[in-house]
Amino acid sequence: MEISKQIGDRILKLMKENNISLRSLSEIIGISHPTLKRYVDGEQPIDSEKLMKISKHFGKNFEYFFKEDSEDFQFLFRADNPDLMIKKNDIENLKSVLMNYIDIVNNIKYNYVPQSYSLKINGKRINTIELELIEKIAYENRRMLNIESIIPENYYEVIEKAGINIIARDFYNDSFFGASSYSVHLGSFILINNSQNISEERKIFSLIHEFAHLLFHREQYSDFSTNQRYSKSQEDINELIANKFAAYFLMPRALVKEYLDSRISDVNLIEMKKYFKVSKQSLIRILYEYKYIDKEEYNDFWEKISKNDLMKAEEFPLDELSLELKNKRLINNIKDLYFNENISANKISEVLGLDIIETRKLLKKWRDSDELYIHL
Repeated sequence: MEISKQIGDRILKLMKENNISLRSLSEIIGISHPTLKRYVDGEQPIDSEKLMKISKHFGKNFEYFFKEDSEDFQFLFRADNPDLMIKKNDIENLKSVLMNYIDIVNNIKYNYVPQSYSLKINGKRINTIELELIEKIAYENRRMLNIESIIPENYYEVIEKAGINIIARDFYNDSFFGASSYSVHLGSFILINNSQNISEERKIFSLIHEFAHLLFHREQYSDFSTNQRYSKSQEDINELIANKFAAYFLMPRALVKEYLDSRISDVNLIEMKKYFKVSKQSLIRILYEYKYIDKEEYNDFWEKISKNDLMKAEEFPLDELSLELKNKRLINNIKDLYFNENISANKISEVLGLDIIETRKLLKKWRDSDELYIHL
């Protein structure tokens, strides 16, 4: 756990500089002497509450323990009005979440670099030829991910197996749907806001949207002159590219045709949107683009949902995928650490964005269902 080792080294440095013993510091922060030693030796991740006590005792900023590595992260966002709704503490929280992930997983032998595409699009609109190119790239990536002719049960697993690190948890800011980060030194990351107030359809779309940023906008992650944010507005051409890619990726023309051709009776749009794991709005947009519905039907749809205040609500939403299915790599590593007594329940709460009661329920479920971790 490289981040744990870095934190431990800095705690030890502060102890030496201030001539304070392990036993004295453990009493100050309210933990046992052996536990503090494991933190200092980098053998166990420390949770933020205890680290905050240490930072306050020594008069250091919390970032002191992470600064060298966390500065390597820049983010692209999918959010409502990010300039207003995404604050500095949200950015710092994202960095902390990523550092926790790297600390816990710590088994990445290489940094995955997804294929990079360079689109030369000028202005605020995408022309027909450019749309065809984005669609072609979306199909190409489905083929490379071995889902060319199927709709997978779990897109999170598909993207993770491709080598991209995924973190799905509640970020306690419902204006934020997802973010991505890329670092030459640390790899590719997608973070999804797993808030219960955000539909599963929007989470899946955000997952593929951020995947598109990693494919098309790699240079933006190292551009420290930007404010690290993208607006959700159609005015932003990079957001529009990512949205188009996500739509083509989730609803490939060939699979949409195959689905419609297989239906003898009238198509049930609710069943169809659930099959493709998209919102009804996304489905209507693509059916119009693929010329399965006409302009009048398209306009009628938007007029109805506008009148009924359904622009953000999702009718008949998908069932939520469990936290474990969205974070397979992270959860497997947390299990190994916890059942070998190398991580606390408080640290797990912090990493997964759960309160301590939810975490203890999760740990009980693991103990009851996973015989691999039952100690005799």
